[in-house]
Amino acid sequence: MLPITESIPKAMIEVGGEPFLSHILRRFKLAGCSHVLIVIGHLGDLIVQRYGDEAFSMRLSYAIQEEPKGTARALQLAEAFVGDDPFMLSWGDVIASPNNYASLWERFEMGDCEVCMLVNWVEDVSSGADVRLSGELVTGIVEKPPVKKAGWNQSGVFVMSNRIFSYLPKVELSKRGEYEFTDAIRMMLDAGERIIAVQACGYVHELGTHHHLNRLKAIASLLKFGM
Repeated sequence: MLPITESIPKAMIEVGGEPFLSHILRRFKLAGCSHVLIVIGHLGDLIVQRYGDEAFSMRLSYAIQEEPKGTARALQLAEAFVGDDPFMLSWGDVIASPNNYASLWERFEMGDCEVCMLVNWVEDVSSGADVRLSGELVTGIVEKPPVKKAGWNQSGVFVMSNRIFSYLPKVELSKRGEYEFTDAIRMMLDAGERIIAVQACGYVHELGTHHHLNRLKAIASLLKFGM
């Protein structure tokens, strides 16, 4: 997202008159969250200055990822914060229709899985994570598969138990030079843990390129909703 991200974190890019992160936080509030941990890195002090210790009637805490070592290492920073409780996770550059966040919680609370992940159908999953399904049960996942194909994409929003923290330290450096959360999910599947996919209703959008940003600005009115 250069040159924009030379001066602000990606999550602070404005869409519809407010930072992208605000749209995510509103959805967490709608889903019933009361305390949110934000993992910050590049220019993260700007996020702290903007939101402080409370936003949208939720408490905010922060953890600093000194080096961008990947999503698995970022999530490890949340272990003490999470404790024994289930929690909601979102990447800072994805957003879905508001009702999906509550739907994930509701499905997780049925009590028959360790992870619920939101998935959306895309015509080319090679830039995301290809999720293999049997009904709603996740049977496999491949990060950035080498061949372009249509499939279910891991949308970047989850509800899960603290079991994930048993697998994160085992994640090895990927060929892309990162410690990837997807590898921890694959380890869980190999160990027989149940992971459930919830198919997204409405939209799922990411903020990864200038093309994505222009598309988000075009539908900015759809991102907002009353609290």
